[in-house]
Amino acid sequence: MRKPLATVPEIAQHYGVPKKTVHRWHQTGTGPGKLLFPVGRYLRARWDDIDQYDADQAGGQRAA
Repeated sequence: MRKPLATVPEIAQHYGVPKKTVHRWHQTGTGPGKLLFPVGRYLRARWDDIDQYDADQAGGQRAA
């Protein structure tokens, strides 16, 4: 079972992109980067929000 909050490396692995890309998404507020929020000095996102974002991008089909 995965943790409720995703880290930048986990998000990068999930989408198959470099960590730098995830940071750029956050800085520009684009794509799943708008889901990231600071926890102390680290960025995190809720896995439920990521799953919903993925489902929305896939036309409403919930990811498995």
